[in-house]
Parts: sequence; structure tokens; C-alpha cells
Amino acid sequence: MRNLFLTGASGCLGHYVLERLAQQRDPDFPEQPAYHLYVLIRETSRLRLPPERLPAPITWVPGDLLRIREQAALLRQMDGLIHMAAAWGDPTLAWAVNVTHTLELFRLLDPERCQQVIYFSTASLLNQALEPLTIAGRAGTDYIRSKYEMLMRRQESGFWPDRLLTLYPTLLFGGSPHHPYSHITAGLRDVLRWLDLIRFLRVDASFHFIHAADVAEMVAHWVAHPPGAGDWVLGNPPLSLDECVEQVCAYFKKRIYFRLPLPLALVRGLAFLFRVQLSEWDEFCLRHRHFVYPALSPESLGLRCRFPTLASLLDAYL
Repeated sequence: MRNLFLTGASGCLGHYVLERLAQQRDPDFPEQPAYHLYVLIRETSRLRLPPERLPAPITWVPGDLLRIREQAALLRQMDGLIHMAAAWGDPTLAWAVNVTHTLELFRLLDPERCQQVIYFSTASLLNQALEPLTIAGRAGTDYIRSKYEMLMRRQESGFWPDRLLTLYPTLLFGGSPHHPYSHITAGLRDVLRWLDLIRFLRVDASFHFIHAADVAEMVAHWVAHPPGAGDWVLGNPPLSLDECVEQVCAYFKKRIYFRLPLPLALVRGLAFLFRVQLSEWDEFCLRHRHFVYPALSPESLGLRCRFPTLASLLDAYL
């Protein structure tokens, strides 16, 4: 039985990954769990998963990433790490968690024992060739800037170039009575209230999306079959914003009689009218609206994708 250390399990993605790994069975001894999970968490009360959904041995490790050195002895007993914890909103905290103490976490692992690190970043800081965007490190949000810095400095973790799998999720959906809702899922109903207006607008943009349950399925596959190092974006096949609106309208049986292009000048004018200051990063995102990558989905790995379409998401959340 392998020892796995998890951070960020109290978040949306973390709930799904924790649940999926806890249900993994040992291929040689199917009656036994595959892993002993060590979960770094500040308060177990933040977990929504009932015990019956977590049939593996789990050790709850009180603490957070800011005090990760307290777990030095434990970390040297780990065979693998899934690092999902992140901070945003407070620039100082974001830098401490997403850079300083993430590097410290990696250094505390035993290179003779730990054979795999799966680290979550964000696709927002990459261009379509999977290269880091310089502007992301200079003008992105505090979260994006800190993730960019970590990407630039990850070689400082020493021996990880051959064992560090960096994953870049795209728009992440997820949530249920037993899983916290992602920010995008939580705002879905508010966006749909504007559908009667949105359906008559045309916007030249495109994106990927993926559900946290499908990410968890991919993580379970990679933990069981370590692929070595890599940088992989996670997402279903790209979808244009116009296609998105058409599919949502078809789902709700709303007709589109005409569509008017939404010019950038109008967006900037509305921002000025409502006294919204567009940052350099906002302007960059307005000019570069096709967030499309060579992305991997569960189907890319021969796995079943639970949420491959917008209709499957709407069925789950409406």
C-alpha cells in the first residue's frame, strides 16, 4: 500500500480527487485499498464527504501549507504527493502559499522514496503552444502571477524534473451536496438569467471546460500508472462562445432569430460607464479571446468522460 500526501482536499477539486483515490483498489489484492492517504487540512469540519465514500485508510494531518515544515518527518515517508492547495485574494498570502511554501513542500520529500508529484497550476498562464505568457507573470491577478513564478522556479525543487507532473485545468465545473461548488458552477444560474439577451450577441472567443470528477478520474489513472514528468492542460475539446450559446439555447428550447457582434469598444465603454477599471491583464484577455490548447480529457486516456458536453453539465446543475 502506497502512502500519498494530499493538500487542498477541502476545495472543490480536492473533494473529488480525495474521494476517487480513497475508492481505488489494489490491483494485486482487490479486497484492499490501493493507498493510505495523508490529508493536510486545517479543519476536518470543512469536508462534506460522508465516511462511507472514503473506504481507504485516511490520516488527517492538522495544519496548513504555511506550517508545512512541521510535517517534515511525515513527508519523508510519502511515496507520492498530490498538491492542490492554493491561495488568492491576498497577494502576500498567495505568494507564500503558491510559491514559497510549495517549494518548501517539494524539498521536504525524500527523493529516494517519493516517486511522483502531481502539481496543479492554471491554464491561464500559458499560450496555445503551452509556453508561459510573460504578461501573466507581470500583469495577471495575484493568483496567476504567483503560479507563473512557481512555474519559473520549479526547477529549484531539485530532483523533480523527471517526476513532476504539472497539470493545468481549464474552466473547472464541479459541486454537489457532498462536494463544494467551483466558482464557475456557483455563478452558472446568474449567467443563465441573461440568456434572453446573450443569445442575440455574437462574440469571437473560445475555451475549454472540464468537470472536477473527470479531472479526478485522470489523476487516479496517473497515480496508478505514473507517466513521469510533463506539462498537460486538462479540458474537453474546445468550444467557441457562439457554439456555447447555441447549445445552451437548444437545451432550453430558445430560438435565436439574429445575432449582433459585440465590439470591444462597447465592452470598454460599458466598463467606463460603470466605473470599472480594466487592468493590463483584462485588456490582454479582451484582445486574446481564444483560450485553446492541446488539451487532454479522460477520453484521451481511454477513460469514460462523465461530463463531455454542456448538456451533461446542465443536466447535473439545473
